[in-house]
Amino acid sequence: MYDSDVIVIGGGPAGLSAAIRARRVRTYNLHSSSVMIVTNTSPGGLADWTKVRMTGDGWSHEKGEIIKKLMNDVEDYSIPVKKEKVLKVKDKGDTFTVVTDKGEYKSLAVIVATGMKMTWNEREHFGDRLFGTLKGYRFMEDYFEKLCEKEEGKTIVFVGTDKLDKTLKLFQKINKGRMDIKKVIDDGKNIQGYEKKDDEIVIATEKSRVHGDHILIDFESYQLKAITADLVDCEKDERGFIKTDKRCRVNDEGLFAAGDVTGPPFSIAKAVGEGTTAGLESYRYVYRRKFGEEAPVFAFYPIHQYGEPTYFKIPELEDHYRPKLLADFKTEDDKLVFRECELENNDKNLALLQLCDGKQTLGEIRKELGDVDKTIKKLIHGKDLTLEV
Repeated sequence: MYDSDVIVIGGGPAGLSAAIRARRVRTYNLHSSSVMIVTNTSPGGLADWTKVRMTGDGWSHEKGEIIKKLMNDVEDYSIPVKKEKVLKVKDKGDTFTVVTDKGEYKSLAVIVATGMKMTWNEREHFGDRLFGTLKGYRFMEDYFEKLCEKEEGKTIVFVGTDKLDKTLKLFQKINKGRMDIKKVIDDGKNIQGYEKKDDEIVIATEKSRVHGDHILIDFESYQLKAITADLVDCEKDERGFIKTDKRCRVNDEGLFAAGDVTGPPFSIAKAVGEGTTAGLESYRYVYRRKFGEEAPVFAFYPIHQYGEPTYFKIPELEDHYRPKLLADFKTEDDKLVFRECELENNDKNLALLQLCDGKQTLGEIRKELGDVDKTIKKLIHGKDLTLEV
């Protein structure tokens, strides 16, 4: 028994895209997987800080727009979001255990989508007293000069990995002692958030509170050294980013990764694309684990890829499966209304929905309620129920 078929770590565009795709595959007769998102703060990631461009100005999204659209699907498909800090992912063989600061969760598959840096509440201050190394070093040289001239005598705090010295040296060369400089080295665990206090902005860390008039987040340093990938033991490149194949598989045992945590290029289009791929691949992996056969996920994959065509059918409802309700429903007169199906509002159906919690086996439910197969299949067709093992 476990908590979810798939656990997605990270709530940025890669993590949200992965969760949506793993949760809901529209192919006829394929039932959905149970999916959980675990993120240390409200979903959004770096893509929620400013306007983002998928390719260019012709395909771009204003601040917060793309995350709002992704979150609409997360909420529409009733994907639970746990706001907890992930400390470690443990491979237990048959399952994974995701350890957080509040508990532990088990799953058949894990998708790591933790980005290049752990985000907190930077979005609230970005563009005000908090900014980052964006648009290249020629732009930053001009920006630094204007800042030092305008804010002489003020304090600037540099935040980044232990690779931030290159940017810091550039600033020192331009600054010439006009602004006081502090730095906070982000190790992926020590920073706890930001707050505005009077005319200052404050960084809260595990050991202290660092005050400044301005904060610069050095994205260059995060691109030079990964600090969000150490929560999982797997193969990484020379900078610490997680290695994957082109299908976002870290290994063949249910571990996947997507987005900035896999290294350059760092792009929202890449994050969404890899998230989508990781979601589909995790779905296929879980399907094989649960039913012992390939999922016929047309049109994402050809249905003749293994010789004879695969058919869209619900697996036999065997006693050992554990039905798990995935969606909320509303009561309307004599109907229980889900997103894409309806049930009669009667005592048997209400009792069945209460028992479909992923803990009771189908055999146990049948002993208590009798034949429930028709209703179970109807909920699977509607993508509102899955079978866990």
